[in-house]
Amino acid sequence: MPAASIPQWIFSCLDQYANCACGIRIVKKLGKEGLLKELEEKGYPCELEIIADPKDTSEFPEDGTYILTLKTTSPKKKNKDEEEK
Repeated sequence: MPAASIPQWIFSCLDQYANCACGIRIVKKLGKEGLLKELEEKGYPCELEIIADPKDTSEFPEDGTYILTLKTTSPKKKNKDEEEK
């Protein structure tokens, strides 16, 4: 996966609000597990909730709302000591 596969605005949203409505395109592009794995690797452990019409049983409902929510309220950031190593 390219390093910039998750747009910066998603990280900004997570930093500011601890959640983000990311949309279907990014979820389809990376897959549910791929998106969550990449976020966790970057220090943003999240849960993905898809809110959709219960009648729509597709994996990626077109009219769904795709919400990322941080599992913790502050993302893991490297402190200065870790960056110097």
